Amino acid sequence: ALDEYIRRDPSFLRVYEAYKPALDVLQRVRERLPSARVVTISASWCPDCRRNVPRLARIAEHLPDWQFEIYPREDEARAQALGIRAIPTFIVYQGERELGRIVENPAFGSLEADLWEIVKAA
Repeated sequence: ALDEYIRRDPSFLRVYEAYKPALDVLQRVRERLPSARVVTISASWCPDCRRNVPRLARIAEHLPDWQFEIYPREDEARAQALGIRAIPTFIVYQGERELGRIVENPAFGSLEADLWEIVKAA
């Protein structure tokens, strides 16, 4: 899972350990959407993945009823089925319904803010 993926790589782990998520934003996310699923497509060679996937792992600690799945970009069939054009891609689902995507880097300044924008619009 996401936690194992981070722990296998020292530089992922450094970013993870240094990151302090915006807990007030995550509380709003949790209140609006208590549970959801996030599918991440990533690769260890991707600079944006190295920056953002460990941050998502830290955020995951504060969303205990959310599921986090991660798949390598090299899984061509899955990447194609999901319409992945750039990585990392974080896809937020409620049940089987896709609520939104965060692609490459957060548009709203942080992954927490981007998650809030997706959840708020759901």
